Amino acid sequence: MATLMRTQALLRACPQRCAFTPVRPTFAPVSRPVAERGTLIVMAAEGKKDQKKKMPSPVKRALLAEERRLYNKSRKSACATRIKKVIKMAESLMSSADVQSEDQVKALEKLVAEAYTEIDKAVVKGILHQNTAARKKARCARYKKQVLMFTGLYKPAVDSADFAGYEKLQAKAAEVRAKVAAQKPKVAA
Repeated sequence: MATLMRTQALLRACPQRCAFTPVRPTFAPVSRPVAERGTLIVMAAEGKKDQKKKMPSPVKRALLAEERRLYNKSRKSACATRIKKVIKMAESLMSSADVQSEDQVKALEKLVAEAYTEIDKAVVKGILHQNTAARKKARCARYKKQVLMFTGLYKPAVDSADFAGYEKLQAKAAEVRAKVAAQKPKVAA
């Protein structure tokens, strides 16, 4: 009771009639002389200026969403780039006559494997849906199969649906080989 009376007396004596506000102590960096380095100075915070403001939840969500969008975009772009490389190489192999080398087909198979790996990583990270990934993988496999049929390394069964495509690709391969043979100059023996 006595402390309450003293507090009231102090408040009456205060010219601005200010109320007591509790303040949490904080540690503030203070430059001290060399002799006082072992001491610790505790200072009261000066209000809300020194306190770190809390980020509003919608702002934080928006920042995180933007970070995730950029990360997902780079992963999707990597998948698309790998698929484009497979398609470009397959089309270049089917347009040239010297496809007979199996090294070029192995290089295409390596690109297909890299594309599969990139697509699978995107599925694991949750960037691509499984059905989308399956569709993209099937597209790569279809181009690989066309190159194998074009080179003659793969021949489907006569009663399969791919046999008509195989015959068309073999006719195209014969045309390309004849065209390249006509362009080569004949050397007199």
